[in-house]
Amino acid sequence: MNWRRVLQLALVHVGVSITVVPVTSTLNRVMIADMGMSALWVSILVSAPYLLSPLQVWVGNWADRYPIGGRHRSPWIVLGGLMASFGSYLTAHAVYMLDAHVGWGVIAALGSFTLWGVGVNVASVSYLSLLSDLTHDAPGWRSRTVSLMWTAMILSTIATALGIAALLEPFSEQALYNAFGLVWMIASVLVLVGAGGLEPAATGRGARHSADHPLDAYRALAGNPSARRFFVYLLLVLLSIHAQDVMLEPYGADVLGMPVAQTTRLTSIWGVGVFMTLLGGLPVVRRFGKKRSANWGAAVVIAAFGGIIAAGLTGLPTAFMAAVWVLGLGGGLMTVSNLSFMIDMTVPEAAGLYMGAWGVANFAGQALGNIISGLVRDVVLRLTQAPAAGYIAVFGIEIAGLIAAVWLFRRISVEEFQRDAQVQLHEVLALASD
Repeated sequence: MNWRRVLQLALVHVGVSITVVPVTSTLNRVMIADMGMSALWVSILVSAPYLLSPLQVWVGNWADRYPIGGRHRSPWIVLGGLMASFGSYLTAHAVYMLDAHVGWGVIAALGSFTLWGVGVNVASVSYLSLLSDLTHDAPGWRSRTVSLMWTAMILSTIATALGIAALLEPFSEQALYNAFGLVWMIASVLVLVGAGGLEPAATGRGARHSADHPLDAYRALAGNPSARRFFVYLLLVLLSIHAQDVMLEPYGADVLGMPVAQTTRLTSIWGVGVFMTLLGGLPVVRRFGKKRSANWGAAVVIAAFGGIIAAGLTGLPTAFMAAVWVLGLGGGLMTVSNLSFMIDMTVPEAAGLYMGAWGVANFAGQALGNIISGLVRDVVLRLTQAPAAGYIAVFGIEIAGLIAAVWLFRRISVEEFQRDAQVQLHEVLALASD
């Protein structure tokens, strides 16, 4: 591992991550608040990367076993990254087609959001597995690499959100297409530059004990009690943090009357908070430990949701934006803590398998969060006819989920996982080969 590879991993991570920004900071608001589409339907489309997350176990497991051109990860990084960037660009066109011609629009929307979702999954499991591979013999590089990758991602998210907001003032359909096209071009270049020469050729060092069949991979995971608990923990955390992803911008529009450009800037406000704790969070994690830091982050996020609810009830957009910033502070601390912990929860013989599993938990949590939030918002709105009530119900569910996650985290141990993983992996794969 060296700084060149760290920077290249950061470029890839940024390239894939910014494809999410225009979809979840602008397109969701346009579909719900401006086009009047069902929040549940929008949540399902926006959740495409998360609903398709089981692909990560298959791709990670396959890449463990079969190198392409002498490399286990890089080909999948390039393929997935380019799919994500092009798919994200197509979503804007599909949404307007959906608004004009429902039949063809549904086909176009499902196709474009699926292309984007598959790409995000394929790229994500591949570059995180490569991170685990490259830092296996240099564990000191893991935390600093994670910190730099996510710092770069948050800075790029802030810049992307601000850039899109500027391009959308004044708002028009063509301006939206231009903004999405610029993100497509930048993301594609970053992925290609970042992946070039990033991965050394496979040497065959260390046997990779992955499964011949995806069901065998899932059995290896299900048989490890520590892995099961950590999977559920990640599911709860991501559900509780990201249920608001589709809701914040429509909440600002429906409850506080904020225009498109202003609600698009919410992502940059959140990103500033995340960036601040990513910069200061690593020393906190080193001094106080990953678990304690993650729990402190959860407490800050809970307080932020309380502030978001209060801002809506009092009709104060400024207080709402301040609470979104606090949400970023807590989310940043949780991110650096949980990511470092997640990378520890692997074994070198099957890094792709376990990183795929944690990717599934990550994305499935976000999918459930988005879909549950859309469903809850629609149902409560229909029952109460009060625009604020549905959103407040979503934020309350997120608070409850974070409390449950903090309680579960106490029962998870890296050492216990490593011991169980080594035994269970070999047993399951030995039986599968009989």
